Amino acid sequence: MGGLHDLPSELIASIVSLLENNDIFQARLTSRRVERSCLSLFGKRFFRKRGYMLTSSSLDVLASIAKNDGLRTYVQHVWFNPDCFTFVRPECAPDPQETPEPGNPDSLLDLLSPTDRRQYIAYQACMEDHAGLLANSAAQLQGRLSEIFATLPNLKIIGMRRSEDHAPWGWRKLYNDVGEDPRVLGPIPNGPTYSLSGPSRLFVGLVNAVAASDITLRRFYTDAVEIGSIRADVLTQATVDKACGPIWYLEINVIKGWINAYRKVDIEEARDKVEHGSALVQLLGATTQLKELGLQIFPDLKQSHILAPTWRDPETWRQSYPYLTLQRVVEEVRLPRLQRLKLEKVTTSPEVLLGLVRPCAGHLTSVKIRDVRLLSDEQHPRPWHSIFTFLHDSCPKLGYILFYHLLYEGGGISFVENPPMPLPPSETDPTTGAPNPAFNDSAVSVVDEFFIKYEHITLQIHGAQAVKAKLERIRDEHWYHKPLFSYLMDEEAWHTDTSDEEW
Repeated sequence: MGGLHDLPSELIASIVSLLENNDIFQARLTSRRVERSCLSLFGKRFFRKRGYMLTSSSLDVLASIAKNDGLRTYVQHVWFNPDCFTFVRPECAPDPQETPEPGNPDSLLDLLSPTDRRQYIAYQACMEDHAGLLANSAAQLQGRLSEIFATLPNLKIIGMRRSEDHAPWGWRKLYNDVGEDPRVLGPIPNGPTYSLSGPSRLFVGLVNAVAASDITLRRFYTDAVEIGSIRADVLTQATVDKACGPIWYLEINVIKGWINAYRKVDIEEARDKVEHGSALVQLLGATTQLKELGLQIFPDLKQSHILAPTWRDPETWRQSYPYLTLQRVVEEVRLPRLQRLKLEKVTTSPEVLLGLVRPCAGHLTSVKIRDVRLLSDEQHPRPWHSIFTFLHDSCPKLGYILFYHLLYEGGGISFVENPPMPLPPSETDPTTGAPNPAFNDSAVSVVDEFFIKYEHITLQIHGAQAVKAKLERIRDEHWYHKPLFSYLMDEEAWHTDTSDEEW
């Protein structure tokens, strides 16, 4: 009786596909015939979608794949972890209270145990390498990636992932060498900064590399990027147009840049000179083929969005970076091809949000909104009513909605099938006329408890008919409250990974 290598190639591939990962590695070593038969399976499973650390050793792995004629054709999706011990002081580091001996900066290492010394030297080497890749507007990183991307004929998706749930190549070795997880983000500092963050430098390197390599990029997703602080000579409009013109899907997290990113300036002077939203307008204006957009806009590095910029005066929301940025985008950019919209943690007005969706209303199939605050005015005393009405009346192809923790200037809204009625006037909002159960310092009332469950601040509906029926109901039957609890939600429902689709 013959062995596995005597079977037809299709049957060998089918058998190997049933094995665990480690067993696949062993099976490929049994014979050249088995190796060739399961190459397609091997390439798709292990190389189609992979993440990498921003270290030379991790990029070396990506470069070696790009040089392999048998594997490079399977690479479709490459992502990078922008962190490398970011805002972290490792436990192996010397005591910050100690001072080195004059003329001997390495004297602090003598105070460490042999294990700590070994780990700290590894940490220093890693950080020097990481900083070198991102120095000078990520010039070294851009050069390496340009060469790599140019040899990956099917690369269509590039992104950033900041999460301990994902395993970029090289993270475990760094963890073993340093004794700390390099993916972990430490405490984000307060106040302004005077240089671009790691994700922002990575953004510059990626866009420049895509343009230089002539690949056709279809999906691009980022971490928090200070896009307004990137100098025009570092990332030109022509480069952005070339790299982003073919994109179908863009997910971008924008944060306010306080700075001229390359020299210290007076913060108040710099703040006055900022043209809120101009860089985002240029980026979105380049994406002429855009079908899907995920957008977050934050006022600071800590990515806070719940409190008003001056919390005692909610009107300051209208002068905030997120508000002014989205307003400018809507005034200057049209996205008529958009089919899916995902908007998160933005403060805006009903008119601005309507301005975003009007050009693409006839094409929209999916709308996801969470932690978005709409500010009411005389024309929109119940600000979400006009949004629900527009989606119902003007979006005929809409087949999916996900609303979570929607907000207005006074708190949040809920969706309740059978709310307790009637409420006394003291518990009714005089502006909206809607039930408005209020929290107090001592306890939560029975009415409060009725409205604050997870399912009352969350709405997820599939199917065009079901969506239309639900929107028809909730445009009048949604309730405005004082601040409501925010719960953990199913991130898989929010972050639908269409990058797993074949390209």
